[in-house]
Formats: sequence, structure tokens, C-alpha cells
Amino acid sequence: MVTMNRNKVVIVGTGQVGATAAFAIVTHGLCNELVLIDHLAAKATGESHDLDDGSEFQDRHVKVRTGEYADCKDADIVVITVGRKPPANSTRLAELGFTVGLVGDVVDHVMASGFNGVIVMVSNPVDVMAWYAWKRSGLPRTQVLGTGTALDTSRLKTIIGEETGLDPRNVGGFVMGEHGDSQFTAWSTVSLGGKPFACFLADNQDRFASVSTAEIEEKTRMRGNEIVAAKGGTNFGIASTVAGIVQTILWDERRIVPVSTLLDGEYGEHDVFLGVPTELRANGANEIVELDLTDEEHAKLHHSAELVRSYCEGLL
Repeated sequence: MVTMNRNKVVIVGTGQVGATAAFAIVTHGLCNELVLIDHLAAKATGESHDLDDGSEFQDRHVKVRTGEYADCKDADIVVITVGRKPPANSTRLAELGFTVGLVGDVVDHVMASGFNGVIVMVSNPVDVMAWYAWKRSGLPRTQVLGTGTALDTSRLKTIIGEETGLDPRNVGGFVMGEHGDSQFTAWSTVSLGGKPFACFLADNQDRFASVSTAEIEEKTRMRGNEIVAAKGGTNFGIASTVAGIVQTILWDERRIVPVSTLLDGEYGEHDVFLGVPTELRANGANEIVELDLTDEEHAKLHHSAELVRSYCEGLL
């Protein structure tokens, strides 16, 4: 079981995403020990030394070091970020053939250590890779999850904040489904300052007549692609997302986050990982919060599930 002592996190993969996630974890002082593993040991060593060198100026000291898979044995959380930068205008699912071999090898090594904590999958396509890691690891469903649509939900709130000029932390609601092209904004859940977003717009037509929910949803869906085209990859947003998920689990905050988790009857779906609001605790992804979606939103969720499931076929 998870030790619940906020002690040890392992990150496998010290590329741009893994290294930035490590920085976010260290900056927030989320654990006592952070171990970095990479197939290029020198890269992991360089990142660990660079992170550890700033410890005097952090609010809390986190010991950062390079490690091996044996270090996973007593880890609370293993974060998997292995992969490669996607080419511009490619889809996350296009990376499947390359990533599945890497993830399978990592999971096998992690489990061989005797690991019994929580796996947080970041590698894309994250819903497929989370399902694959769950199947391959043999861990209970609660102990394997992906970052899902947590980042997409944060992007939605940021964009609504940009459109309205208000703090995005005033926005409630969720992006759901695949972390990819078939994701959708569950507008029936979206609110601003506690008021349904549709009502907020209707009551403020003089100020926000140009605000379009369709445009906001499309901007949310395309945000990642635009960032990749502009700078070659995304790292800060996903790193903050990983740190938030790690904190929620390590500190047993029981926060509801739209992570990618196994649907086993919820929303009428089975044997598929999708981004849905889920209660996170010290042992991982617990109860799925099954929302009262509209018929149209249900249809979009089913479409997303069918797409993700089709990419899982033949992986085992």
C-alpha cells in the first residue's frame, strides 16, 4: 500500500516534461526524496544535481538524486513520462507505436522492484498508456491513473479567464473524455462564480456578446498543438498538473480531479481509461463522480471511449 508518509517519488524519464515536473515537485516541497531515472543516466544525474543545487533557496528541502528501478520498491508514487516530442500537427495517438514499447519496459522494471504504490502516467497517448500500464502491472485500478483531462480542464478555465477578464480560479467545470481530439467540454458542469456559464453570458450580453462557447472549446482542444508548434513541446502546464496530482495523493487531500481512470460501468462504459472527475486519495484514484451529463455530452463521452478502446486493441 501507499506509505502515506509523503516520502518518496520516482520520475522515470528526464526529458523536458519529466525534468520540469521534477522542478515543480521540488519547488513546492511535496516529498522528502525525489529519484530520477532515465535510460541516459548522465542526463538524470545532471538534472538531479541541478535541482538539488538550489535547495538553500527552496521553502523545504527535497533530496533529489539519480536512481535505479530498485528505488521504486518503497516509492509512494512513480511518475512515467517516457516518450519523444511529437512532430507539429501530429496527434497524441500518433505516438502510440513508439511509446508502447517504452512504457511496457518501464512498467515491467518498476513492478520487478516490488513496487506497490501509485503509478501516474503522463506519456501520450495517456489514456491508452494508463490502461496498458494497469493491465501490464496487475495493480488494482485505484493505483494506476493518467493525467487525463486535468490539464485540458485547467486550459479551459484559463481561456475563460482570458475571454472574461476574470480570475480563472473562479471557473468550475470539466473537460472530459480522451486527452486528445475527441475531448469535450461538459458545458452543463461549467460555472463562473457559482453561476452556470450559459446564464452568466446571457445576463451579461452587453459585456460578453463576442464570447462563444464553441470557440472556447476549440481553443481548449487546440491549445496543446499551438504550443507544440510555437516552442516544440509542452512542459510547464503538464508539469504543474503532475505536481498537483502528486500533492493530492501524497497529502491525501481527497480532491476531485479529472484524471484518466478505469471506467467499469460508470457512464455505461467498461474496460477503458478516460478523463473523468475522480476523487483522489492516498491510495490513488478512488470514486468516480458520475455527473448528470446531457444526452449530447453522453454521446461525446461514448465516442471518445470507442476511439480510445480501438487503440488499446492488440496491445497485450
